[in-house]
Amino acid sequence: MKKNFPRLFLIVSALFLFSCGGSENEDKLGSDTKKEQDTARLVAVNISEETINNIIQSIPTPLEISSLIKDAGANYDVNMLNPASNASNYNSNYDVAFNIGIYSADLGYINIYEKTYSGLEYLSSIKKLADNIKVGQFFDFETLKRIASNNKNYDSLLFISTDNFNKMDKYLRDQKRGELSVLMITGAWLEGMHVATEVCKVKETKELTERIGYEKINLDNIIVILNAYKHSKYFETLAAKMESLKKIYEQVNIMKEYKEPETKEVNGQLVIVDNSKSFVNITEATVQEITAKVAAIRSEMINK
Repeated sequence: MKKNFPRLFLIVSALFLFSCGGSENEDKLGSDTKKEQDTARLVAVNISEETINNIIQSIPTPLEISSLIKDAGANYDVNMLNPASNASNYNSNYDVAFNIGIYSADLGYINIYEKTYSGLEYLSSIKKLADNIKVGQFFDFETLKRIASNNKNYDSLLFISTDNFNKMDKYLRDQKRGELSVLMITGAWLEGMHVATEVCKVKETKELTERIGYEKINLDNIIVILNAYKHSKYFETLAAKMESLKKIYEQVNIMKEYKEPETKEVNGQLVIVDNSKSFVNITEATVQEITAKVAAIRSEMINK
């Protein structure tokens, strides 16, 4: 199968700018959890900013995955998502951050289908979790609620939601709490994979199957980031789960056909167009294995 995949950008842009040191605004956790966070920050500086930026550009946003799902003709199914009520089950900073990522992907799915009232429920859960790690101030829930009351304001709601995530991420990085951002994007990626694979079971398309196969590259990138914090037990365990998924992805073959880039004028500006194409070979049996493994990992991470 042949597919030309553009470079992709994250909804919560530039999540992976790591640094060492503590924060005066750190949540009051148990001593063991604090030790893990301090250790995680210290080891994370071993990865270069250039590597981080390359990884950032390779991972799809929850909105891109959701758009692909909607384009496949799949009906909206809220039962695939992590129930908003589960937010009260997450207590540690790490679980909170990971599930903010989960809910951000769910919110992307909800927004694509313009289910703004359901979106408010998930925004409320995200704000509750964000408050737990002291970034809830970036969610003006009353404004979001007012916008959501008018379905014609879908684009505005989407923009403000994305802007909130960007501000939240920047604050975490400024406060030297980048390990929480790592967990957010890992959670968002996993939930995007979960929704994509579940939809593929009932509404398989060539594009969706190829997208699932192409995530082999993004999984490798996520594992690199998680291993940068491998001295934290939480990150070590999560990386091991992702490694088990990577084992299945060994059955997926991705080849790239290089073609010279070209420049085009777009809106009065010159842009570089990448003409290279990727070829993804993945069997139905492998997709089924990936689906089962993603579901198992996700279940362990959201059911606390």
